[in-house]
Amino acid sequence: MKVNELRLGLLLTLLSFLIFAANFQVLSLISHKMFDLNFQARGAVGGKRDVVVIAIDQKSQDAFGRWPWTRTVIAGVVDRIARGNPKAVGLDIVFSYPEERPDFVLAQQLLTKAPPAGPLRAALEEALHNADADERLAAAIKHAGNVVPGYFFFTDPAEVKNLQMNLEEDYRIVKRSRFASIKFPASGRRDFPMVTAVGVKPNIKVITDSAPATGYFNMVPDADGTLRKITNVIQFNGKYFPSLSLQVLGEYFGIPPKIVFSDGGVEGFEAGKTFIPSNEVGASYINYYGGEEEFPAVSIADLMGPNYGSPEALEKLFKGKIVLVGATAIGIYDMRVTPFGIQPGMMVHANFIQSVLDGRGLNRANWFLIFDALSIAALGVGLTLAMRRLKVFGGLVLALVLMAGYVSFQHYLFVEKNTLLDVLYPLITIAMVYGGIAFYKYFLEAREKLYVKKAFGHYLSPAVISKIMEDPGKLMLGGETRVLTASFSDIKGFSTISEGMTPDALVELLNEYLTEMTDIVMENQGTLDKYIGDAIVAFYGAPLNYDNHAELACRSALLCQKRLKELREKWKGEGKPAVEARQGINTGPMLVGNMGSNQRFDYTVIGDEVNLAARLEGINKQYGTYVCISENTRQAIGPDFAVRELDLIRVVGRSSPVRIYELIDFSGNIADAGRQWMLAYETALALYQARRWKEAVTAFEAAVALNSEDGASVAYIKRCQVFMQAPPAPDWDGVFSHTAK
Repeated sequence: MKVNELRLGLLLTLLSFLIFAANFQVLSLISHKMFDLNFQARGAVGGKRDVVVIAIDQKSQDAFGRWPWTRTVIAGVVDRIARGNPKAVGLDIVFSYPEERPDFVLAQQLLTKAPPAGPLRAALEEALHNADADERLAAAIKHAGNVVPGYFFFTDPAEVKNLQMNLEEDYRIVKRSRFASIKFPASGRRDFPMVTAVGVKPNIKVITDSAPATGYFNMVPDADGTLRKITNVIQFNGKYFPSLSLQVLGEYFGIPPKIVFSDGGVEGFEAGKTFIPSNEVGASYINYYGGEEEFPAVSIADLMGPNYGSPEALEKLFKGKIVLVGATAIGIYDMRVTPFGIQPGMMVHANFIQSVLDGRGLNRANWFLIFDALSIAALGVGLTLAMRRLKVFGGLVLALVLMAGYVSFQHYLFVEKNTLLDVLYPLITIAMVYGGIAFYKYFLEAREKLYVKKAFGHYLSPAVISKIMEDPGKLMLGGETRVLTASFSDIKGFSTISEGMTPDALVELLNEYLTEMTDIVMENQGTLDKYIGDAIVAFYGAPLNYDNHAELACRSALLCQKRLKELREKWKGEGKPAVEARQGINTGPMLVGNMGSNQRFDYTVIGDEVNLAARLEGINKQYGTYVCISENTRQAIGPDFAVRELDLIRVVGRSSPVRIYELIDFSGNIADAGRQWMLAYETALALYQARRWKEAVTAFEAAVALNSEDGASVAYIKRCQVFMQAPPAPDWDGVFSHTAK
C-alpha cells in the first residue's frame, strides 16, 4: 500500500513538472491573475515621488481648446517646465506630421510673390517664423536640453499594409535614438528573440533633431489584456531601440541606457548605476505603486496659470525631478489595464520610472525556473511521504498549510525583496499530489473496510469491526506473536444430550446456545475463532490490542455461566434437557493472524498456550468445576474476580507443570457463607500440600459440608485416601500428572 502511494505521489509530481514545462496558456492566464493578487494584498505604496505628471486633462482642453493643440502651446509648456530645472522631461506625445497653421501657409504664399528684398519681405519672413509652430517647439526642446519626445513602432504587418511609408527616411530620423551601448554575451551570439517592428511613426525631423534622444511608447499587454511588463527594447531594421522610459532615465542619470544580453536573450538594462532586470525578450515587470491617484497630475491649465508663474513655484514642483507630459482626459489617452485598474499609459511610465529610482524594480530572478522546479519536487515528494503516514483529513490540513506557507513566502519576496516567483505550479503540485493520494486512500480504505467487514463480520463484534474500519492498518495480515487470552468452552455430556433429541430439536437447541454464548463473547470484545461442534473457541486482545483481555475473557466466562443458568430454566419449561458447559482460559504468547490460503483463510490463534486453554477446559471434569483458568490468567485479572487455587498439574502434551485455578464469580457476588467455604478449602489445600493427608481429609470434608457442590474437595478426599495407603516419593513436588485430556 505504501509503495503504491509513493509511486502515485511521484507520478503526480512528475506530471506537475510536465505541466510546468508545457506552460499552457490557460494556466499562464491564471498565473498572471495570481501575480495581480500580490498588488491587491500589498496595497498602495506611499512615500516621495520623483516623477511629476503634467496632464492634458479636460480642464486643459477647456482652457486651450480640443486636442490636438497648436505646438506653440506645447512649446510654452516645455519652456515653463524648463524654468523649474527638472533633470529630465518625457513627452508621451508624438509629433509625426508638420503643423500647417493657416497664418504659416499664408505667409509662405505671400513670400513667393514678395520682392526679393525690402521691408515687406522682412515682415513676411518674420511672420513666417512666428507662425512656424514646429520650429517653435523644436527651439523650446533644444533650449531645455533634456526633453525626450515619444514615438511609436508598428509591430504588426497588417498595421502598415495600406500606409504610405518611407521606411528608409523614417529609420534615418530615429536611428540616432538606438542603443548606443550594447553588451553581447562572450559566446558571440547575436540572434535574440524580441519584439520586432515592421515600421515606425517618428516625430518630424526638426523635432527629433532638437532632442537629445527620443523613445518609443509602445506597450505590449499580456494575453488577458493587462499590462504587467514594459517592453524596453524593440528591434527595427536590425538595430535595438530603447523605450521612452529608458531614454528618460538615461537623461536623468546623464548616461545613455545600455542593453545587456546573455546567451538566453536579454538579461536587462543599465540606467546610470542601476541595473533593470528583464525577461529574455526585454520586457521588465512594473512594480505598480497603486492606482492613478498615486501620481497626482498637475493640469496644464494650472501649470500655465498664475500659480506657477514664478521660478520659485516652478522649482518647488520640478527641480531635480522627472517630468512626464501626456494625456489623461477621457477620449484622448491610451487606456491601459493594470493590476490596480485602468490607468493612462503615461501613468505606467511613471510607475516604472519611480520604481527604478527607488530601487524597487521587480526582479524575475534568473534562478526562478530552477527554484520553481525544486519547489515542485520538494513539495510533491515531501507531501507524498507525509501522506503515507497521514489520514485524508490530516493530509488536507498539511496541504493547506503548505499552500498558505508558499503563498506567504512568495508574497514576502514580492513585497520585501521585489522578487517574483511563480506560485501557481507549486500550488498545482500540492493540489494534485494531495488530491490524487486522497482519492487513492479513499477508495483503498473503502476496499479495506469492505474486506474487513467481509472477512471478520462473522467472528468480531460490530463495535470491534467499526474500530478496525476506522483504521484498517491496525489489522496486521499474516501472523504475529502477541500476548493474548484464549478461551475454550464445551457442553458437558453433549453426546448423551444429542442421543436423546431429534436432529431438528438438537440443531435448534445448539443454535440458541451458540448464539447466546457468542453474543456475550463479542459484547466483551472477544474474537470468535471457530465452532467445533458444540465447542466455542475464542480469544481476546486481537485484532485490536487492549491490555485487559484476561479480565474480559473471565468476565465473558462468568456471564456465559449466568446466562446458561437462565437458559436452563427456560429450556426446562420447554421440556428440553439441561445444558451445562465447561470452559478453560489461558493467557500467554501465541501466534495470531490470517492462516490459510488466498482463497480461504481463518483469523485464528495457534501455539502451546492455546493448547493449554483447551486442556484446562477438559481438566474441569477432574475437579467438578466449570471455569478453569491458568496461573498467568489469575495474575492478570486482579481483585475483581473470586478464584481459588485448584492444583499444580502436568497436562498431556506439556512437560512443565502449571498451577490452575477455578474462576468462581465476581468478587462482589460472594456472600459470607461463600467466603467461609473458600477459607475452609484453602486450609484443607494447605494441609494437603504439607502431606498431612488425614488432617487434609477432615478439612476437605468440612469444606464439602459448607458447599455440597464442591467437586474439587471431593476429588482431594479421594486423592488423600490413596496417598495414605501409598504415599508419594519423598521428593514429591506437589505436581499431579493427568494422563487424560
